[in-house]
Amino acid sequence: MRLRTTEDLCEAIGIRFSDEQLAAITAPLEPGVIIAGAGTGKTTVMAARVVWLVGSGQLRPHEVLGLTFTRKAAAELAERIRGALARAGVRSDDPDEGMEVVSTYDSFAARLVGEFGLRGGLDTEPVMITGATRFRLAERVVRGARGPFHALSRLSHHSIPERVLGLDAEMQSHLVGVEEVAAFTSRAEQWFRDAPGYGKKVVKPYAKMLEAAAQQQERLELLRLVADYQELKRELGVVEFADQLRTAEQLARTVPSIAAELRQRYAVVLLDEYQDTSSAQAKLLTRLFAGHAVTAVGDPYQAIYGWRGAAASNILQFPADFGDGSAGDYTLSVNRRSQTRILDVGNRLASTIPGEKGVALRAPGGTGPGSVEAARFDTEEAEIRHLTEQVVALGAGSRWSEIAVLCRRNATMSPIFSALRAAGVPVEIVGLGGLLGLPEIVPVVATMRILDDATANPAVAALLTGARWGIGLADMAALGRRAEELLGDRTGDGGAGLSDALEQTVTGSDPGEVVCLLDAVADPPADLSPEGRRRIQRFHEELQRLRAHATEPVADLVLRIIRTLGLEEELLAQGEETTQLGRFVAACTDYVAVDGDGSLAGLMAYLDAEEDRGVGLEQAVVSDENSVKLLTVHRAKGLEWDHVFLPGLSDTVFPAQYRSGYWPLRAATLPAPLRGDAESVPQLAEFTEEGRKLYEEEVRTDHGYSEDRLAYVAATRARHHLVATCHLWSPGAKRPRKESRYFRVIWDEAAAHGQTLDEVTDPEVNPIEKVLATAPWPTKAPPEAVEAQLAAAELVRAAVGTDDEWVTTSGALAPEVEAAFRDWDESAAHVIAHRDRGAARVVRLPRGLSATALIALRDDPQAFAEGLLRRMPRRPSGSAHLGTRFHEWVQRRFQLPGGFDEFERHEAPLEELISAFEAGRFAHRSPIAVEVPFAMVVGDYQLRGRMDAVYEWDGDDFDEMVVDWKTSHGEADELQLAVYRRAWAEARGLDLERVGAAFYYVRTDRLVLAKASPSLVDEALSL
Repeated sequence: MRLRTTEDLCEAIGIRFSDEQLAAITAPLEPGVIIAGAGTGKTTVMAARVVWLVGSGQLRPHEVLGLTFTRKAAAELAERIRGALARAGVRSDDPDEGMEVVSTYDSFAARLVGEFGLRGGLDTEPVMITGATRFRLAERVVRGARGPFHALSRLSHHSIPERVLGLDAEMQSHLVGVEEVAAFTSRAEQWFRDAPGYGKKVVKPYAKMLEAAAQQQERLELLRLVADYQELKRELGVVEFADQLRTAEQLARTVPSIAAELRQRYAVVLLDEYQDTSSAQAKLLTRLFAGHAVTAVGDPYQAIYGWRGAAASNILQFPADFGDGSAGDYTLSVNRRSQTRILDVGNRLASTIPGEKGVALRAPGGTGPGSVEAARFDTEEAEIRHLTEQVVALGAGSRWSEIAVLCRRNATMSPIFSALRAAGVPVEIVGLGGLLGLPEIVPVVATMRILDDATANPAVAALLTGARWGIGLADMAALGRRAEELLGDRTGDGGAGLSDALEQTVTGSDPGEVVCLLDAVADPPADLSPEGRRRIQRFHEELQRLRAHATEPVADLVLRIIRTLGLEEELLAQGEETTQLGRFVAACTDYVAVDGDGSLAGLMAYLDAEEDRGVGLEQAVVSDENSVKLLTVHRAKGLEWDHVFLPGLSDTVFPAQYRSGYWPLRAATLPAPLRGDAESVPQLAEFTEEGRKLYEEEVRTDHGYSEDRLAYVAATRARHHLVATCHLWSPGAKRPRKESRYFRVIWDEAAAHGQTLDEVTDPEVNPIEKVLATAPWPTKAPPEAVEAQLAAAELVRAAVGTDDEWVTTSGALAPEVEAAFRDWDESAAHVIAHRDRGAARVVRLPRGLSATALIALRDDPQAFAEGLLRRMPRRPSGSAHLGTRFHEWVQRRFQLPGGFDEFERHEAPLEELISAFEAGRFAHRSPIAVEVPFAMVVGDYQLRGRMDAVYEWDGDDFDEMVVDWKTSHGEADELQLAVYRRAWAEARGLDLERVGAAFYYVRTDRLVLAKASPSLVDEALSL
């Protein structure tokens, strides 16, 4: 089909484009920049531009190159382009014609090196490392570094790998080398030492100058480690994406023929999310495509990744970089996502950002107002209670997955998650950082920290005072005094106080000898309570047993800790899912190395980085599960929901305080004059105290603008309903928090339509203080329950002949004993109910059943019914975990655009499965869908599950085939596929007889067709 007019284009694609969209779509083949506001359909416009250029005969599909940031975004853009071409009927049927290439920026750089590296004499087959592997290698460098290190010796060893990685990443993002940074840092150190007042007797007013000089010395030592880290990567033959990017830029700079060849190959280049590119990416693209037909698309208001190397100025500099000072300038301002009141909030938030070239959003005619609400409360507890109630109410009329709760920081997530889970709301935390604050994860991480660092006093205190051990304040104070005594015995003085030791551990300072609570745990004081002594002794013994395994592979150690703490059993006993615990284990398992075994210290550095800033992992992907999504605002970029909640909108929380540190006072930060975007960021004008103060103020102001952009992103994720909340008081605070400026913007919009709630009772009085002053701690069980349990303990002791270690003397039982008694009570009641054989107990099936549960019901109805009465924990299965990891890999594999698989490395068992799959019959066959969740009603029951994959089928009398991956050699059950087959046929409206089902044994490339009769489902449910 030939497109001659814009009317032809609209008719071919089936979209009535606006004039501003058509201007961008039909722009001439020359450099151009599209400023696309949130929700204005930039991906649709990019796809339509390809259709127009191909359909009007200006180029062919394979002459299109599209670049974006994430694999998910690349897959979406590729799908949009191919779908639009197909709908317009302009795709060639010639198999030799080829398809457009859509990739991530990182993959493009890697492929560039792989294809052209030999021209520059470079190694073109390195192994790519990402995520946790970087931390393992950095920790190895730190562990093996040769001193002396005077400045770094004051730091906690946990913090050094992250600093090395951070500085290395910044250097790569701005294309500067170790020598260049070291030379500037040496000069800067001298400039700070030469500052007026430095070294004089009255030094206090110039203390910051002294600290700045010290930080330059620390950076020089860090640079030694950065050089070692870079050398280790070279020795191992591994690279990061940042390394490949730098190498690609070097190739483009030194081998001009590469640019000429790529311009010949690609007639048009589409650069998505250009505001998030780094200086290195911009330089690479400029060297390759300046003056070429490049269309950059982005939004300065959504430039939120400056902290990880993005240069927001790139999109503003596009005309100068690509068009010799001029380029086509287009805007997309019609938001087709959000309703009008939400857009009003977004525009007000954006209006405070000076110097940005964003667009004011507007809605198409006829768009409804939507709903904007705001509420403020005395306490966080009240705020979260209100949020939970609203989510529960919304769940009655909406899919859970259309609700999102966006938080500024990971620490806010845990109490929200717990409240939603307690209310029966299915909820998913997106990203590892949010998991680390969950009650079931905290003790695991604390135990890991203690095994790695005996001076981790906060972790020791957290475990001892937690629900499991329940050590009271008096016993903790006695432990503290004993720890100080033991330190005094070693050092000959009283040592640092316990509070000082805790602070030193938290801040990472290392004053030499510090108070160590574990010393007191091993050698406890005489004035402990009897029960406290008993519990502390057990804690010590448990820790010693775990310490004996501290050198085993970290993934095994994590599983051992979980088993020792009994966390999975505890969750199951409480009727809770173990999903979040499993996700944490999977994240730790991902901590794999390219050589040898990783260290626990490296894993802790990785987790610390993820908890602090969410930079340890690659961008998390939101699952298709029908659950409320709980995530940070950074991770929410590019996503949208019907209902969006923004909790915690208090000053210093969102907007967050500036914590990163500017280069004079933070060694791990690249000096601003060396940045590729130096002209667009604040600079230190003079090396004086006055100059430093002015620079600090400018940096803080710039940080405030980045928070404003983040707030804009948060608000514009909502389609119909936006809710902002905050609370004023935290425990023990003397003054209330201030509402953030973002809350006030949303409050004003909500107030104009009567949608505010103010439950602050008295802004001058903290309502939490009185409660804290009278609350018992730790919480004790009711007296009657304790009495009954003590009586039961006496019976047990008499029956089994144990000594009195089962019996407490204070009226409070050890936590594991209490849990055992609860279990025994339930078991006893179960046995008594069945003592009379003439009595029968009716057990009703739950309305919702998984496919696995249905199989268990059919195989042994009696055992299944008893399992409903008394849930038992399942032993962790290594093969099941491997199967899960394989399923995740397959899903990622088929979501990637063709030809641009990411470099990945996996543990040996998974690598074997992957190799077998790649050699098998499904390696080059594209599925209709993978990992398909479903819910199907059969009679009075709802069956749920997830299908592995579905394919178009041209044999065996089937049109489509449901395939289940089998990663082990065990026998498969046709009932499982009967459920899947029936669910797929109903969802697609297909004749059941045209849908087949099969098991695919990955290791042997064996496909077993299953009859999977639908009657199997009805027969199982009739039992």
